[in-house]
Amino acid sequence: MFRCVSSAVAVLGVVTWLVAPIVRAQTVQFTPVASIPGPADRLDVQGRFAFLAGGKSLAVVDVSNPTQPKRTGSFECPEKIWGFRVVGSLVYLAADFFGLGIVEVDSAGTPTLRGSVKTPGQAKNVAVIGTKALVADHMSGVDHIDVSNAAKPVTLGSFFLDGYARDVVSAGSLAYAVDAPTGLYIFDLSKSGPLEAVTTVQSASAPGSIVLADPPSTPGPTLALLVGGGSLQVYDVSNTAAPVRVATFKTPSGRPLRARLSGRIAYVADGREGLQVVDLSTPSMPRLVGGYKTANPARDVAVANGHVFVATGVGGEEVSHGEVLILRQTP
Repeated sequence: MFRCVSSAVAVLGVVTWLVAPIVRAQTVQFTPVASIPGPADRLDVQGRFAFLAGGKSLAVVDVSNPTQPKRTGSFECPEKIWGFRVVGSLVYLAADFFGLGIVEVDSAGTPTLRGSVKTPGQAKNVAVIGTKALVADHMSGVDHIDVSNAAKPVTLGSFFLDGYARDVVSAGSLAYAVDAPTGLYIFDLSKSGPLEAVTTVQSASAPGSIVLADPPSTPGPTLALLVGGGSLQVYDVSNTAAPVRVATFKTPSGRPLRARLSGRIAYVADGREGLQVVDLSTPSMPRLVGGYKTANPARDVAVANGHVFVATGVGGEEVSHGEVLILRQTP
């Protein structure tokens, strides 16, 4: 299959990077305070609610008291939920062949489907910038969707990636997408006209997901962390026209699944090795500074209000059993 990239895209041929060894000066520790039973493959925490996706189900849990989490409701999607984003009271679901679903969560934590739109292939994840959503679709690339009316989202077009789209995130007017086997793409939604990448770099190694600091306000270079190829790949994306990979860090398991950035600290769901904490204060020299061994493989992680939430579970794409651990971080 041939995949075309617009001539407006700058293709960068020179990327420098370093392979960083594991430095074990661990100072960050954790104390478990509670757990949420049931399998979960993806999670996020916004405000007082935790959102857990496992298979076709999205569960909403009140974690305003982290020691006593309480389920408030759930939504069953027609297809597997591969990823989601929470913006205010709305949850944007990327749900396989179902496409993009928009679910509203009321003040009591009850989710209700507001609207949906079918994407051409398998929807893997979604980013939201203002009234526009970008969906990483396994076949079509990145789909551009108007979500100003949540009840009637409208597809505006798509940008075809070289490989198979895996993930997309946003910061300000910029969106960052990754595809397999090698691509990192940057889009600027402040520009009018059809969706076009302002930059593409074909230097990543089997990226499965990408994460940015939220919000990206830490002094120093703007970092993007790609997870895949058995490692964490640290990119300096300060210059959107010339992103540079500055380090590759192999985690203890050698098979990290997902990560979350809080400032210059990366919290990594590291499979059978549980939670790992990596200091990126010096981006070219990542340091392992802490961790927590989970009973089941760690699949996803979220950070909120001084606590770290770790989704654990056994299984491949379908989690057969597991739980979400709530950990309190201690310096």
